[in-house]
Amino acid sequence: MNYELLLAEKDNIIESRELQFKAILVVKDKKISDLQHQLDNLKKMIYGKKSERFIPNPYTGPNLFSHLDQDPTAIEALPQQTGETTKQVVTYQREVKSKHAGRKLLDNLPNTIKREEVLLPVEHSTEAIHIGDEVTEQLAYKPGKIYVIQQIRPKYKEPSTGKIVIAQLPAQAIDKCEAHSSLIAHVVVSKFVDHLPEYRTQQIFKRDGVVIPPSTMNGWVHKIGNYIAPIATEIKKQILATGYLQMDESTIKVLKKDKTHTGYMWVVNSPQLSMSYFEYYKTRNKEVPKLILNDYEGSIQSDGYQAYEYIDGLISEITHYCCMAHARRKFIEATKNDKKNAEKILIKIQALYDTERYCRENENTHEQRKEKRKESIVILNELKEMLDKTALFIIPNSPIGQAIAYTLKRWDKLSKYACTGHIEIDNNLVENAIRPLALGRKNYLFAGSHDAAANIAIYYTVFSSCKCLGVDPRKYLMWVLDNLPNHTIQQVNQFTPLAFKKLLLLNS
Repeated sequence: MNYELLLAEKDNIIESRELQFKAILVVKDKKISDLQHQLDNLKKMIYGKKSERFIPNPYTGPNLFSHLDQDPTAIEALPQQTGETTKQVVTYQREVKSKHAGRKLLDNLPNTIKREEVLLPVEHSTEAIHIGDEVTEQLAYKPGKIYVIQQIRPKYKEPSTGKIVIAQLPAQAIDKCEAHSSLIAHVVVSKFVDHLPEYRTQQIFKRDGVVIPPSTMNGWVHKIGNYIAPIATEIKKQILATGYLQMDESTIKVLKKDKTHTGYMWVVNSPQLSMSYFEYYKTRNKEVPKLILNDYEGSIQSDGYQAYEYIDGLISEITHYCCMAHARRKFIEATKNDKKNAEKILIKIQALYDTERYCRENENTHEQRKEKRKESIVILNELKEMLDKTALFIIPNSPIGQAIAYTLKRWDKLSKYACTGHIEIDNNLVENAIRPLALGRKNYLFAGSHDAAANIAIYYTVFSSCKCLGVDPRKYLMWVLDNLPNHTIQQVNQFTPLAFKKLLLLNS
């Protein structure tokens, strides 16, 4: 064989190997870059700051519930025997429960527990003879103080008829309950607002000598949740009537036999009313938003999850807006991968938020904000041009490429807020409403059942609305428990957090 041909073949083999090696290096570099990006995001989630506001460096340019109550069951393994069988007589003792086991809460209270008397009026004639009093006790609570309320009901006998009259007890949300509305409100608010599990609340009371069985306290929480469910439904009705709402969803663990199931809390927020509605579903299926919205007509704002895109084709009366904060979040994540291009884009997005901050700080009306947003339309046009140009020379699967693709795919829904005055730039208000749920998950870990998760949704609906409206949740719930039993279900619209706030303003 010709020597030159051998050399040429050798060079071709070497060149081919070099190309293969370079291709492997490119793939490995891409893999390393992706893994580094994931690691950076994970470290940021654990250790980094939570604020998403982007501020460029100066002079350098871009740079659930209820827990499951179970009685412990002792299981004793029987010894295996071979050969002849033997018989053994086993005897045991069993504690017989009292017929009134549920009425032991007030028994054996320490002497330090004070009692306050409340005299209930009763109509009687002037000739009626006072023959005694009926005393009904309930364990009550004031901030930092647990005590007993004694409701004294005088009894009178009419001499002419022999009829005995006695004052009526106030109507209660839980009939014949040993707990006063103040104590129930404290327990519920401690769990769903202060994120204190029921067990810890029981231990706090136990230090003061008051022992509340777990099943008793848990029963209060479940029954009150069911009792105020019509209020949550009314909040949903009022939110859907506003014509503009924001939607999001978050996970919640639900106990299912010996393992947990991942369910979802779907949240609808009204920026206009400052109220939120939570609804639990077992799934994140795309049909859920349609079930929640039903015959809704108006505007919705959401992230880029496809379930919200799905309802666009089902309900033509809906105008869909997307969340700029979600797009910005992806470019913040991409700064570790392509700092130069990501920061150029973030500077433009931050300019949009500067306009929103100006409107908020100057308390602009919707008309004034719409006029001010004309500046944002110019910035959005510049941003769109920048995204189109950058997309031509970056790797599509890189973090910066994925961020650009996410933004361009939803550009119309991301940018058309600037042509309005009442639509927000992002979905942050509904995300803020979900935060108490995230804090609660860290404490109670999971809901005891699907029914318990639905119960949790009711409480978060009511208390998240209290928070947004600046209403004291404990005072609000006490007001509901004391007054709602005297009204019909048709009057439930008078007992929402918004109605309570209006009542406070009226009486101030």
